[in-house]
Amino acid sequence: MVSSIPLLFLLLLLHFTVPTHNFILEDDPSIYQPNGFFLPFESNLYVEITIGTPTRTFNLKLDSSTHLTYLECDSCDDDHQCSPSDTTKHYDGKSSNTFSPISCNNSSLCPNILSNNSTNHYNVTITKASLSLLCTPSDFCRYDVSSFSTGYLVSDTIQLTSSITDQENSLSIVHGFVFGCGTSNRAPPGEENSGVDGRVSLTTHRFSLLSQLRVIRFSHCLWPSSAGSRNFIRLGSVAEYGGDMMLVPMLDATESYSYHLTLFGISLEQERLRSNETSAIAIDIGTYYTHLETSLYEKVKEELMTQIGPMVAFEVDELMCFTTEVGLDIDSLPKLTLHFQGFNYTISNKGLYIRDSPTSLCMALVRSTMDDEEKNVLGASGLVDHAVGYDTSQRMLAFQQRDCLTDFVDGML
Repeated sequence: MVSSIPLLFLLLLLHFTVPTHNFILEDDPSIYQPNGFFLPFESNLYVEITIGTPTRTFNLKLDSSTHLTYLECDSCDDDHQCSPSDTTKHYDGKSSNTFSPISCNNSSLCPNILSNNSTNHYNVTITKASLSLLCTPSDFCRYDVSSFSTGYLVSDTIQLTSSITDQENSLSIVHGFVFGCGTSNRAPPGEENSGVDGRVSLTTHRFSLLSQLRVIRFSHCLWPSSAGSRNFIRLGSVAEYGGDMMLVPMLDATESYSYHLTLFGISLEQERLRSNETSAIAIDIGTYYTHLETSLYEKVKEELMTQIGPMVAFEVDELMCFTTEVGLDIDSLPKLTLHFQGFNYTISNKGLYIRDSPTSLCMALVRSTMDDEEKNVLGASGLVDHAVGYDTSQRMLAFQQRDCLTDFVDGML
C-alpha cells in the first residue's frame, strides 16, 4: 500500500498559502508542477470554484470526458453584451473586473475543431466528446461542447480552496483561466435541477482545469456516499501514483484527451462473459453509474440472474434490480471483474450494488444508449474503494484496491 502522508508534510500543506498561476497556453506544462493540492468535492461529484473579481462561488460537476470547463452564463447577443440575470448562480462577466472575452484575433485559442473519432494500436475506436470553436461575425470565439453547452470562450480569475479540515485551508489562484460562458446549456439526462451550475474539465485538453493548473498527475480514492458526503481529488505532488499500485497503459489515440483503457473481457465471479474481442472503456469520475454496451450489459444481467438464483428481476430508472432476502450481505453477492492489460480490476460491491429497499437491491450498471458517446464507461460508483492515479504525461493509470475512507482517516492521524 502506498504510505500515508507524513504528519509534518500535512501540517505544512494545511498552512494557509496562496499560490498563483498565470495561464499562458504556450508554456510547456511539463516544466511546472504546483504544490500538492486537495480539491474537495461532494458525493454528487461537484466542486466549489470561486470565479471573478469580486468573487462568486459556483458548483461545477467533475467531468473527465468534457474538454472545456463551462458554466451557466447570462444571455448574450452577437456583440457579447450580456443582460442582467435574476439567477444568482449565473456568471455575469460585466460584474467582474478581471473578465475578458476571447477574441478570434488570438489565433492560439480560436478557431480549433477536434475530430470525433480516433483509433489505436488495438484497432479499438474511441468516440470522443467533441469541442468545436468558431469565430462569430463580431470577432468573438463561440464554442459547442457535444451539444450540452454552447456559448462564448472567456477568461477570468478562479480560486480553488484545498480543504482537509474545516479549520485550515490553502488557496490556489489562476489568473486568466479560460472557460466557456454558456448561453445555451442542456443538462444530461438525470441531472436536471441538480443544483450544478456547469462542469469542470479533468481531461488533458489545453482548456481543462488540469492543464491550466499545470498538473500532470492527480488521483482519487472514493468511498461510498453513505460513509460521508465530502471526498477529495489529490492534484500535483500529493497525487498517489506508483509504488505497489498496478500500472495500466492508456489507449494511445490521436487527440484523445480523456482516459481510455483496452477492455479485454469481463467476468462475473469466475464466469468469463467476453474473451474473443476487445473494446475501449472510459474511466470517468464524472459519470456516476458504470455503462456497458447493450450486448455486454445483457450478458451480465443474464449471468447475474443465473448466479443469484430464483429472484425477481426488474428495472428502476434503467438500473438492473432484483429481490433479496432481508438483511442480505452485499459483499456476498457476485463480483464483477474487468480485464485490462496485465491487470484484473474487480469492482467493489460497495459501489456495484445499491440497496433499494430491505428486500431489493440494484446493480449500479446501466445499458448504453445509441446517444451515448462512450459505449463503455467505468463510472464513479465502480471506482469506489480503489486508489486511482493518473499520469497524463506518461499516459498511464495506476490502481490499488483499499478501504478509501479508513485509509484517508489513518492518513490524518
